[in-house]
Amino acid sequence: MADNIPMYSIQYFIISALRLATALLLLCSSVALQASVQFATRTESVKWESEGSKFYCRLSHDVEGFGQAVFEREAGEATRFYLKSQMPRMKTGKAALVSRAPAWSSSATANTLSMVTVRESTTPIKIGRKLSERMLAELQRGMLIDFKRQPLYGGSQLLQVTLSSIGFGHSHKDYLGCQGDLLPVNYKQVRKSTLYYDDEDEDLQKAAQQRLDLIVEYAIEDPSIKTFYIDGHTDSQGIRNENLLKSQRRTEKVMDYLIEKGIDKERIVARWHGERYQVKSNQSTKGRAKNRRVTVRLSKELPNILVQSESPDVDLPEVQAEK
Repeated sequence: MADNIPMYSIQYFIISALRLATALLLLCSSVALQASVQFATRTESVKWESEGSKFYCRLSHDVEGFGQAVFEREAGEATRFYLKSQMPRMKTGKAALVSRAPAWSSSATANTLSMVTVRESTTPIKIGRKLSERMLAELQRGMLIDFKRQPLYGGSQLLQVTLSSIGFGHSHKDYLGCQGDLLPVNYKQVRKSTLYYDDEDEDLQKAAQQRLDLIVEYAIEDPSIKTFYIDGHTDSQGIRNENLLKSQRRTEKVMDYLIEKGIDKERIVARWHGERYQVKSNQSTKGRAKNRRVTVRLSKELPNILVQSESPDVDLPEVQAEK
């Protein structure tokens, strides 16, 4: 009976079988490549925690077996996100940031939000304001957030870290409430400020007053601030002794303003230097404008009498209050 089967039928059968085997092989290969080592907290253990003060707000989620996902906003700064791991696990490069519906949802929606930079470290991923806020919005509407990247140890499997949205809403509300109480600036932003003056000007301009108000607002809330160093300077125009007196008057007006706003006089070290310690050349108009200044520097250490006889810290980064 077999002898009666046409040759073309046998050939057709063989070709079909080969095609099917090839398709199965490709499917298996695809599944192997897409399979991943997953890190996700069990449903019953998912917890988002909100904490903060007037200096920072933080919303965090522990990812079992991997580490922690953190949204954070510092006073005076924008929201940021970072992923922490117990040890370096992700390979340097780009990770897919994906928003997807949970398994119990009727929707099968999955959307790649971005490709984010990964660095081989215990903080492999750091994300700025715009994308962080997008992630918050996705979690708020009940989506899961996945990070997918090749693992540090190599291999074909992807490493996937998942942030669950279970219990997110309540903690997110607390996180938003915390942000409403943040100070307008942080320590780095007010650690040193520079007030500039016109040629003969000694009075505080509006911008200078606003800057001092920010300094006072921060310092009153931060008990670690122990000392205010105020240093007055002039350019080299005019008589040296008169310049020294002018820098004294400018310094004292700044000191009086701080005291009036509630800063204890005992915490203030006021110094005036005239035309000494220039930061720019006095040979140009722009240079002289930079030299006519009063700096206000905050310190977390008690006043040191030795400091008062030394040169002021003119090399510290300056945060300027324009005229």
